[in-house]
Amino acid sequence: MKIHYSKLPRLSRPFLFLILAILPGLVSCQKEKQGPVYRVIGEAFAGPNELPLRQDVSLRSPVITTVKHGERLEVLDRRRRFLQVRTKSQTIGWVDIKLLISAKQMDQLDELAKKYKSAPTMGVATVFDVVNVHTDPNRYSPTFLQIQEKERFDVIGHRVVVRAPYQGETIEIEDLSPKPKARKKRPKKEPAIPPPPSPSAPKPPENWLDMSRSKVETEPGKPVEAKPMDDLVMIRNKDGRVGWVLTNAIFLEVPDDVAQYAEGSRITSYFPMGEVTDEGVKHNHWLWTTQSQKYAPFEFDGLRLFTYNTRRHRYETAYRERNLRGFFPVMVQAPEFKVVVEDDTGKLWLKSYLFDGTRAKLTSKAPYEPPPDAPPVSNRSKPLPETDMSWFEKLMKLLPGRD
Repeated sequence: MKIHYSKLPRLSRPFLFLILAILPGLVSCQKEKQGPVYRVIGEAFAGPNELPLRQDVSLRSPVITTVKHGERLEVLDRRRRFLQVRTKSQTIGWVDIKLLISAKQMDQLDELAKKYKSAPTMGVATVFDVVNVHTDPNRYSPTFLQIQEKERFDVIGHRVVVRAPYQGETIEIEDLSPKPKARKKRPKKEPAIPPPPSPSAPKPPENWLDMSRSKVETEPGKPVEAKPMDDLVMIRNKDGRVGWVLTNAIFLEVPDDVAQYAEGSRITSYFPMGEVTDEGVKHNHWLWTTQSQKYAPFEFDGLRLFTYNTRRHRYETAYRERNLRGFFPVMVQAPEFKVVVEDDTGKLWLKSYLFDGTRAKLTSKAPYEPPPDAPPVSNRSKPLPETDMSWFEKLMKLLPGRD
């Protein structure tokens, strides 16, 4: 059937004007249904186990959704230290940049977990509050995990570092700020009369080498200027994730009837060395290492072996060493155990002991070379910072003519 356009009714002008007026509104409504178009300026990954996304940058803003650790997020915008991100389910929210980690850091965490998957544990520890786990041995590094209250984990490494701003991998975000237009430089007019020659430079003072040093070298025996330090341990949780935690936030699960003999020192590692039964109750023999110095560049300065006396119903010391410079790892395969210590010349030695159930005996001593996959430890052969000076000693140090 053919339609003759000449027979179609003609539209009046007012009707045509009405259609033209309504058409832009219909187009804009269709765009509003599709939503605004965002530009992706970067990518990041969720750090904590559960990361809340908020409706706005304010911490009082309601939580829109929660994403799991390692989920990829698209970065859409930035306001100060907050980022607007979009999840894989197209949910958009705001989050603190400190709770996000970069793609490179995700790869490093996976490599760290594989590298120290079978590293020997120095003891099982727990926490009494929620504690952040960091990607690097720096309290300001990104947090990728949180240990919950009474959660158990292994201690596998240790590090003492100077407290400093974090300078590791950061999230790469495209800069959307308008770039200033380059101004055309006007050619400089040369003066008709040239300026007079500049005078010769003065000679440097005789002690210019001492003045140019950033630090004044102190004489041997004088206290070194104190710097803020941090003591951290490397941990491995039940899922095999490896990271760094501040040492003062964890507690080794040493039994109370043994921990009471710490004498004010911090227990750095502990190991069961067999068990006995007393009146139907099992008791372990324990080997531990302790540290009496704060921010020391080694893991322990004391070694002690406890045995349980079934006749006296108490723990007694079977072997003890003091004034050591010991390093992780402590290798235990009961009834034998081995420790790594440093002598006065800075050389490492591996000392082997044999425990016969009542006492321990040194069986061998040989040079030690740490394996390449050993967990990191503190810096060796460095003096301890004088961080425990009283206010009076600090005042006397500032006075002229006083040491």
